[in-house]
Amino acid sequence: MKKQAGFTLIELIVVMVIIGILAAVAIPQFTNTERDAKDAVSRGICGALQTAAVLLYASNRTATSYNVVQGQVLTSGGATAGGGAVTYGGNCAAPTVIWTPTGGTAGSTISCAAIPAATCFP
Repeated sequence: MKKQAGFTLIELIVVMVIIGILAAVAIPQFTNTERDAKDAVSRGICGALQTAAVLLYASNRTATSYNVVQGQVLTSGGATAGGGAVTYGGNCAAPTVIWTPTGGTAGSTISCAAIPAATCFP
């Protein structure tokens, strides 16, 4: 009689169960990727607000209004990732930013670090 080589049905089922368990553990790790990306863009815009306020102060030697500081922060109009819109809130002491990609939903409201009072006024 000839000996046959191969896997038994039980071995194949055990491998499938292990793959299923690994997939069940890995999938939740990727569910919040879109929200995390939007929040990362918002945090970058927070840094740009800080930088704009300091550069305006260096240029004008006087504090600038929060609205003017916001106007100096430019985001991509389509050059990368399809562009998007920024919604500003708060004031110099507690600025907030929400990023909404073009054709997408808004991300979380991100609280930025306070812009120094010497460089920005409400």
